[in-house]
Amino acid sequence: MSAQPSRFEAVRIAVRPWRRRLVGLAVAWAGLALMTAALGLQPDVPGMLAVLLAIALIVWHVLDHTGPQHLTVWPLVDSELGNQGRGNDFRVANLAGRLEAADTRNEGRESLVHDLHLQLQVLIRERLFAKHGILAEEEPKWAQGVTPPDLWDLLVGLPPPDLYRPQRLDPILRRIEQW
Repeated sequence: MSAQPSRFEAVRIAVRPWRRRLVGLAVAWAGLALMTAALGLQPDVPGMLAVLLAIALIVWHVLDHTGPQHLTVWPLVDSELGNQGRGNDFRVANLAGRLEAADTRNEGRESLVHDLHLQLQVLIRERLFAKHGILAEEEPKWAQGVTPPDLWDLLVGLPPPDLYRPQRLDPILRRIEQW
């Protein structure tokens, strides 16, 4: 018996990550309108809102996409590697950020699962060709015979909906590495 959330509740859940930014924008807009009115000017309140919104969107975009690119630490792997440097690759930092956002803040799960599934399929195909010289598309029966069943299902089937979770992704990556 799962009750569907009301329309108001759905909007409230969707806006939750943006609440602080939206409240700040509303306070800045009201403050600017009151300040211009107090100075005796005739403020164009909707125009000020449009300008503030445009500026805020640009600032938010810059803040969200130009954060410091710190060294990415993968606890499940780095603890085994010791002090070997892993570099500071933007793609790795981006993936780590997307995985963390999907796992902890429920952001971008569907697109991340799709992207991860495509990348895992590429890895499986490359491993299959490197190890056995088989292209799955050209010789599917041979490919299925030499590919571990769990990896074959991932290659030809739909991805699990929780592929973004470290508990789900780590065994798949380890299985590909061990194959």
